[in-house]
Amino acid sequence: MLNNEIPRAASYRSTAKTRTRSFHHGNLRHELIDAALSAPDIEGLSLRQLAASLGVTAAAAYRHFDSREGLLFEVARIGFNRLRQRFASAFDITVPPSDAEEARLRLSRLAHAYLQFADDEPAVWRLIFGAQAAAYRQTIDSHGKPDSYEYLPAALLGLYLKGLVPTPPSERDALFAWSAVHGAATLRSGRVPDALIPIPELANEVAERVIRAMKHP
Repeated sequence: MLNNEIPRAASYRSTAKTRTRSFHHGNLRHELIDAALSAPDIEGLSLRQLAASLGVTAAAAYRHFDSREGLLFEVARIGFNRLRQRFASAFDITVPPSDAEEARLRLSRLAHAYLQFADDEPAVWRLIFGAQAAAYRQTIDSHGKPDSYEYLPAALLGLYLKGLVPTPPSERDALFAWSAVHGAATLRSGRVPDALIPIPELANEVAERVIRAMKHP
């Protein structure tokens, strides 16, 4: 038994050394970020765990991030950018809706994009909207483009401009709409049966209820 284990141990050490050498000449920083983004529980990660999973030393990881928090802030920045890209695909924020139907669809598509993001990247979604959300918002860097937090107010304003709601949207209106879609995403993540309907159906339901609430505040 012992004789069989020796070759395996030697093989493992050889593989680890090979991976370490490859990272020495590659980009370990990107590998650490990619590993964190694909982890099922990003908030519970440590740099040591990530380093071990990549076959490098903790010291090598700390040369790229001085702390676990530094890595999480970078992952959060990427998460917000990914969400913004999904919102940008939902509608062009620089152009007002062409008519009432388009204004309605914008809100529905926005809800759809958010729910799909939470479904597709649950660990990233939990990170950027979790306990440290306020701190992570500081990482938003949209390079002159609208950030992810600008899309919902723009969609609600479109409802007013096209006569679907009687008054311009307030901050409380935005908070209510945000609570509705975020709550739906949270219920889906908790596997609540009524929230597990197809995303297009759920997104339309959320949007219609938000519009009705804004019509009769």
